[in-house]
Amino acid sequence: MPPTLHLRLPPPPLKCLFNLRSQRHAVRHSSTAASTPPPSRRRPKTAMFFPGQGTQKVGMLTPLLSAFPRTVKPLFELLDDTLPPADGQAPLSRIIAEGPNEVITATENAQPAILFTSIVILRILEQEFNLSPRAQTDFFLGHSLGEFTSLVAAGVLKLEEVLRLVRRRGEVMRDCAIRASIPEMEGGPGETGMVALLVEQKYLPGLIASVDSFMHSETLPNDEFLSIANINSSTQIVLSGHLKAINMCICHIRKFSGHDPRALRLNVSAPFHSMVMAPAVPVVARMLQEMEVVFPPPDGAEVIANVTAKPYESAEQLRQQLAMQCTATVKWAESIKYLDLERDVARWIGIGPGKVGRNLVGREVRGGMKRVVGVEGNDAKNLEDAVKALERMDVD
Repeated sequence: MPPTLHLRLPPPPLKCLFNLRSQRHAVRHSSTAASTPPPSRRRPKTAMFFPGQGTQKVGMLTPLLSAFPRTVKPLFELLDDTLPPADGQAPLSRIIAEGPNEVITATENAQPAILFTSIVILRILEQEFNLSPRAQTDFFLGHSLGEFTSLVAAGVLKLEEVLRLVRRRGEVMRDCAIRASIPEMEGGPGETGMVALLVEQKYLPGLIASVDSFMHSETLPNDEFLSIANINSSTQIVLSGHLKAINMCICHIRKFSGHDPRALRLNVSAPFHSMVMAPAVPVVARMLQEMEVVFPPPDGAEVIANVTAKPYESAEQLRQQLAMQCTATVKWAESIKYLDLERDVARWIGIGPGKVGRNLVGREVRGGMKRVVGVEGNDAKNLEDAVKALERMDVD
């Protein structure tokens, strides 16, 4: 049975989440509750998911700071105490608020900024709307960087420690990208990056096979890297590495494989989930060894690993696979399919900036977008609408 939830009533006019009406009924009839408890309905099995890089935006927390200063201001203070500004840089709180865009997009800033924004939204739901999302969630997962957020949300890792980890992870990944991006005019492989390839669903298996064939049959120079970084959905994969190698692969696919995928370069500053990032693996592994891992997660939840698309089974496995994630393929589509078809998840809650993750999930699960609620945190109204949508979903 799912864990019992005890909620305080939120301020009017908002209703609280997850069968509040039945709780009010129980309170009004407490004298008979012991002998004849009111009937209760099992809530939908729920997964909470978090976004990765590319969702950052200057000013993404400004409306929430204005609307909920009691909750958000102390969290900003915690952020700047945990991550002192680097030499010559503004505090991360100011970068989130004011940018400029090229600074917040830098991976050493984007990673902690996106994770922090997602957790701020979650804390507002808890403290301003009197919800207990963690106690009402069966599965946590996140896309790439979002996996670290999911572990904080699930109570497995501490926020301050993870902020320091992803800042350091971002710094190492930045340095990896710089070292790998030797200009072609200097005899190097040139710029690195990530490119999404989109095809019709029926062509995706063939596209993946074509990329695998190219990577194993074509001889790239020793200083060029190419990987499938993400399998995001039934219609999208992402290639990562040197843009020269990526473009060669796309040309090969179009010429010899009968596919003509739409190619879209992503707004990221490094080729994540490729072997370019190999030096980051031991750094993350070492930091994880020094961190407390609460396992199994509190409240009986499970956390899905990007590397395997299955739940973590132990703290040691978590430490190993979370470090491997720096270079491994993110099996996002497989994770969603596993939870949807094998674990019967019926309610999906996306928390964090941007709508990309919500759209990816909504296009893949049974019931489509009506089973997915996105809590982007654009403003107070977005949060209020999300709370109401979750309540409606609970009684549908």
